[in-house]
Amino acid sequence: MEKYKVIGKELSNDQAYGKVTGRVRYCSDMQSLGMLHMRLKAGTVAHGIIRRVDAEKALALPGVAAVYSCENTPDICYDRGRVEAWENVPNQEKLFDRHVRFLGERVAAVVADSEETAAKACELITVEYEELPAAISVEEAAALEALPLHGDGNVYEVPSFEYGDFETARGEFFHESRSHIGRMTHLAMETQSCRAAYDASSDKLTIWSGCQSVFGVRSTVAQYLGMPYARVRVIKAPMGGSFGVRQETLLEPLTAYAARMLEADVKLVYTREEQIVNTMMKHSLDGTVKSRIRKDGTIEGLSMSCTLDAGAYLTVSRGYASTIGEKIAKVYRMPNIHFDARVVCTNTPINGSFRSWGSCEEALLLENHWNMVCREMGMDPVEFRLKNILYPYETEAVHKIPVGNVHFQECLLKGREVFCWEERKEACKKRNREQRRYRYGIGMALASHTSSFYPYRVDVASAAARIQEDGSLIIHVGIHDHGCGTVMAMKKIASEIMEIGLEKIELNEADTQNSLYDYGCYASRTVYSLGQSVKQCCEHILEMARETAAAALGCSKSFLRYRAGEFFKEMEETVRISLPEVIRYSIQTMGQDIYYANTTNAGENPGVAAAHFTEVQVDTYTGMTKIMHCLSVHDIGKAINPDLCRGQIGSGIQQGMGMALCEEIKIHPVTGQTLITNFKNYEVANACDLPDYQTLLIEEPENSGPFGAKSIGEVVVVPVAPAIVAAVNDALGTNLTRLPLTPAVILEALEGKTV
Repeated sequence: MEKYKVIGKELSNDQAYGKVTGRVRYCSDMQSLGMLHMRLKAGTVAHGIIRRVDAEKALALPGVAAVYSCENTPDICYDRGRVEAWENVPNQEKLFDRHVRFLGERVAAVVADSEETAAKACELITVEYEELPAAISVEEAAALEALPLHGDGNVYEVPSFEYGDFETARGEFFHESRSHIGRMTHLAMETQSCRAAYDASSDKLTIWSGCQSVFGVRSTVAQYLGMPYARVRVIKAPMGGSFGVRQETLLEPLTAYAARMLEADVKLVYTREEQIVNTMMKHSLDGTVKSRIRKDGTIEGLSMSCTLDAGAYLTVSRGYASTIGEKIAKVYRMPNIHFDARVVCTNTPINGSFRSWGSCEEALLLENHWNMVCREMGMDPVEFRLKNILYPYETEAVHKIPVGNVHFQECLLKGREVFCWEERKEACKKRNREQRRYRYGIGMALASHTSSFYPYRVDVASAAARIQEDGSLIIHVGIHDHGCGTVMAMKKIASEIMEIGLEKIELNEADTQNSLYDYGCYASRTVYSLGQSVKQCCEHILEMARETAAAALGCSKSFLRYRAGEFFKEMEETVRISLPEVIRYSIQTMGQDIYYANTTNAGENPGVAAAHFTEVQVDTYTGMTKIMHCLSVHDIGKAINPDLCRGQIGSGIQQGMGMALCEEIKIHPVTGQTLITNFKNYEVANACDLPDYQTLLIEEPENSGPFGAKSIGEVVVVPVAPAIVAAVNDALGTNLTRLPLTPAVILEALEGKTV
């Protein structure tokens, strides 16, 4: 392993100081003279047609600038999940629709001189509905007699695929499992917010949003408003967490529309209730997995079927379901695969993007299934996986591309050793024999995730840089930092190449006016794809500086060496020229600037490996589950910033615990009301619930990644929940597959069973 100056060193997130001191200005903190504020009125029926909106009293309230509803806004449809300008999307949503499809959907908006006035005016608006029968469950919505939520019905089939022939695959063991995964909210600390300002003198619109794709937002808003893309500027604001909720264009079309209509500066900030009900949630999913296994544990065939509840609008759900299937062959060697899925629209809040984009769902279905197979066959879960995993550079079955330098085997072997798998297994059995109330068990799961968009789409990443007059560097790259330190990662990559201090590197986040095109923060592609673009950009600009230095010193560039911001002659080290002197010579003598812009294309998608091991204690009297210990082992290539990688792993453990044990948004089965709308009654895994966890980074460099780096942002959460489920089932001798495993679920399973 090469010795680096800053790569691999533990350096803090560059925004840490600003955040802990409160100096970072999020979108919701922004103020301007004469700024207007928007608040929303929520619908009160799960399904219905708006007959009349009476806004007379609201408009009469002093300070109210406008009221918008289905009666005075365009009858134009758009899609919140759109990323590319040319993308084929469902286009089912309007700013305000007469057809109300879920309880809490926005039916009107007030723009006023203060939030308080806008909120008060919302209460004065009355809406008359013609109520329609609501289909709250997937079964109700899929029934033939169900009213269609959209013109093309409620059920959307996802293209199935087959590799080999599962039906004719041979295997002495056949196993079938059925699983249910409940809805979740993203729990981003910052609620959704957007600011839009329209300058009538220049016909220009500027939007500030803590989003994950400024170009995706721009394409949606510009097309909706009929404005040239060049006149719509979207600036990525600091973001208080996402986990997928900021992947989609939610507040921007409405805020931008109001700003343009009023020729004003308008801001909309969601309440926590609006954040839960009116953004989107993690899909509720039902899945069936079937497998055929040989006596020795070799996988011969796999079949997976899924049904996803999209909620009131389709948005990204069809692609999300398809992605679950496309990820089932990233870890294991399986010669015969079948996948099919469908998506159903219901009269419930919208479901959409969530951290890992299908990997969590795939791992929950598949890893739970393998753990049940191991119990049935009497085979150790680690040994079963060692027999079936893919090896470095092996070709995966679905996309027929190499998995890259991924080390599933090492993650399993190192994890088994460090976790003391065999010793813990025996210790759990001993404790279970000695007493009856508390049951102990261990479990593990193995998972992977992507590092780029390839081969789903051409993955382009661009960067532009200029050496400043003092030798410092400004880089423009379409990066969207969630708060987890990707800006720092880019700065470290640049610092390593340029050999200048981090304080001399300014890296601006995505801005459609100043950044070259980029898809945005999806598929954990930032470090791998954008990092490579930044690296190549800096390498090229340093070479340009070398050529200028050679001209200034009157020698061939091959005679020059570079160290710490200075060029010097190899055989005469006292002859030196610094970066500030180079840029001065370039401008004053050669008459040219030193800048460069480049675009890279990720032609590979190396997998990352994550093995999670956990031990649990289950109280059979109360149904409560406690995580006693866990270990997460990750092969992510080279860790650009190890301390931030470990922080990501810790957040993944906490989120995975919630997914497995407590987090669920419940919807009333008759009224369609969202029963949990705040943190008071939404059960989460708190910091005090976290065990004394261990992390282990296996750094096997990926040749195609910057300094060998791959991804980590999403994979950290993927294996956690299935490992916990496995440990609970090991402790209780059950086959629980309905998540979350709340105390009520566990007690119901234990009723009448001796454990």
